[in-house]
Amino acid sequence: MPELGYATGGDAATAPTVPLDAAGEARARALLAGPVASLHEHPVRLPEPLTADTWAAHMRGAVDVLAGDELAASVLDLVVATCFSQPDPAFVASWAASMSGQIAAQSGLRPVRTWTDLDGPGVGVALGLEDLGTVRTLGDLDELQRLGIVMAGVAYNHGSPLGCGLAQHDTGLTNFGHEAIARMNALGMVVDVSHAGDRTSLEAIEASTAPVAINHAGAQSLWGSTRMVPDRVIRAAAERGGVIGIEAAPGSTRTDADAAGHTVHDVVRHIEYCAESFGVGAVALGGDTFYGDHVGLYRALDSRGSEPPAGAVPFDLEPVAGADNPSELPVQVCRALITRGWADVDIAAVLGGNARRLLTAVLPERAA
Repeated sequence: MPELGYATGGDAATAPTVPLDAAGEARARALLAGPVASLHEHPVRLPEPLTADTWAAHMRGAVDVLAGDELAASVLDLVVATCFSQPDPAFVASWAASMSGQIAAQSGLRPVRTWTDLDGPGVGVALGLEDLGTVRTLGDLDELQRLGIVMAGVAYNHGSPLGCGLAQHDTGLTNFGHEAIARMNALGMVVDVSHAGDRTSLEAIEASTAPVAINHAGAQSLWGSTRMVPDRVIRAAAERGGVIGIEAAPGSTRTDADAAGHTVHDVVRHIEYCAESFGVGAVALGGDTFYGDHVGLYRALDSRGSEPPAGAVPFDLEPVAGADNPSELPVQVCRALITRGWADVDIAAVLGGNARRLLTAVLPERAA
């Protein structure tokens, strides 16, 4: 078995900070001192060296190494730390127990399970699941809540017992999916449709009595990848109080079919499109980033990230300049929005206000 190491402190800024004048610097400091949140991250350290073998060994351990020092030093007030898509309930249980223990042991972090936990010292860390592929009964959802899970995707790309994923012929939410969403509403667990098919997403949004998240995605109208979300789904979520968390995973929220790169300015274009189309209140951050070599993980998995639209130049497998990790993304987005003439009240909503509103509306008042 390969020996695993997890280096700390290796995430320098991947691009020069967006320049601001003195007044802009003061605005940025004030905004970044206010609520700053991300609805979907993997705020963990990747193994080093990162190869197919070391990644397989890491996954066999069914735990992640939380980047506690990096999180505690960041501008984030709140982050949803998300488990990879997993078919094995034992993996999810081991992951959640390990993450909860690491959060409790780390100075500067606190667990978030209820809306009353949203305020407090340090960085609040909630636990999420990429999808509910492990769920077979309504009691399984109760167990996930007991483990500390506060947000979960209806389905990953290839579907779940609740409904179809974006890589499938979409027949919609299953009967069990309707029952599961009702139970999630009752438990105060946020429903996410980031990887669900369009019909399944629309039916989940309609079925839910609470606002629904698209917690890590972008606008398909701006970048025609199947991984992005069409306007009708974003609008349906927004009209019921939901939000879309704009992601920055390498190669995801690109905008120029003739360019191979992906920068923070592409991410900001998705933010602006969604704000203009569906209202500023519908937009949040959901970076889907790591601490460590995210592009190296793609190489270890022999992947190029999400599929680009037909005719687009393939992604160049370089880090996303200006948005490569959970600490960097909100700082660069804030500065970019200032330079693009955004009002402070709207920047604050995107940086954290909208995410907090969603979680306040859905999470329970107290833990079960």
